[in-house]
Amino acid sequence: MLQTLLELLDRTHPVLIQTHDFPDHDAIGSGHALHWILTQRGFCTFLCYNGEFQSETLKVTIDELKIPLIAAKDLHLKETNQIVLVDGFAGNTNVTDIMGELVGIIDHHTPPIPASCPFIDIRTSYGSCSTILYTYLKEHGGPIPRSIATSLLMGIMTDTAFMTRAVSPMDLEAFSTLFFQGDWQRASYILKNCLALQDLPIIQQAVNHYRIIDEICFLELDLECTSELLGLVSDFFLGLKEIIIVVSWAFEKDILHVSVRSEDPARPADLIVRRALAGIGSGGGHVHMGGGAITRNRFPGAEVLRSRFLEALGKKEHP
Repeated sequence: MLQTLLELLDRTHPVLIQTHDFPDHDAIGSGHALHWILTQRGFCTFLCYNGEFQSETLKVTIDELKIPLIAAKDLHLKETNQIVLVDGFAGNTNVTDIMGELVGIIDHHTPPIPASCPFIDIRTSYGSCSTILYTYLKEHGGPIPRSIATSLLMGIMTDTAFMTRAVSPMDLEAFSTLFFQGDWQRASYILKNCLALQDLPIIQQAVNHYRIIDEICFLELDLECTSELLGLVSDFFLGLKEIIIVVSWAFEKDILHVSVRSEDPARPADLIVRRALAGIGSGGGHVHMGGGAITRNRFPGAEVLRSRFLEALGKKEHP
């Protein structure tokens, strides 16, 4: 796949590796690896993003690993720029269009619509996009730099919940190889120390105001919360033996972040969130983990949104 991508790219024009907006560890790790490969192959390459960093651990990672990440607004954009999306899909609300030609998509999420560009590498059976880029590094050949191995390792660990969720044989191979080539001790420390004292009021509110309907837990938070923290709180509740599915939401500025976790393969998280947000927002993800977003002016209210999720799950709220 790497060779196919290289043949489609033009060395006379810059290549912009674009992550999804408000990127996470998997998006940044994937972009970091592809940026290094293309630079090694003689391309003028930039790694860029839109939005803001919602994770303090990601800021630390970018700084410590010296990841060459640039905000898209700070780039000199031209129509001749070649764009390769990593860990995202063109047309999703979490991918802002930037000037240039979309040449490729590299992703592990189920696409909401058929992809349309010259190069498409979507592997939905993989637990992380970082694993896809590991296969590109194998094809590229030679030793993997320690910083690249570490950032990919962090991407795999975050998206597979430390190798406990949606793990494929290739994820295992990538993890095993990168574990010994990257700084796994520092990577684990950064990822595990991802909460701060300022997060405690949100955790407290979730514990005090959860709603259980059968085996489904609803967390309707009225404190502002990042999508990363929302996911962490959802994972905590999913650890309760009585809970099979967790649906949570909270505003951050004018965006309502929605998180869905499912331990039932027959009720995949990505399908649940797409059904529930149809017509009012957007969402996607994987069987075990999904997310979505609604703008403030389209938020139907907690009661209506809860009913939409129950309908998507084939259930009704108890009187």
